[in-house]
Amino acid sequence: MVKKTVLFCAVPFVSALPAFAQEAATTAAAAPTGVRWGVIGAAFLLAIAAAAGATAQGRATAAASEGMSRNPGAAKDIRGMTLLGLVLIESLVLYALLICFLIQNK
Repeated sequence: MVKKTVLFCAVPFVSALPAFAQEAATTAAAAPTGVRWGVIGAAFLLAIAAAAGATAQGRATAAASEGMSRNPGAAKDIRGMTLLGLVLIESLVLYALLICFLIQNK
């Protein structure tokens, strides 16, 4: 078991060594070449945040409509709390969008 743990820890470090052997850019105005990992990371972050936010909003709306159908007298309170929950869920997705803009520039 210890050998497997050491192997799983050592392989990523050894495979990353060629990245440290690369030379630094000689000119400051050189055009960026290769993959821009900031853009890819931002895209994945926004995709996951949007999917999770949509799922959460769907579940919250379904639970609210079920609660209002079971107890019509509490519909006003349920509607208010549902709107507050939806606003908070959407704000998390907007925070993820803000983080995507920050990641993209790196």
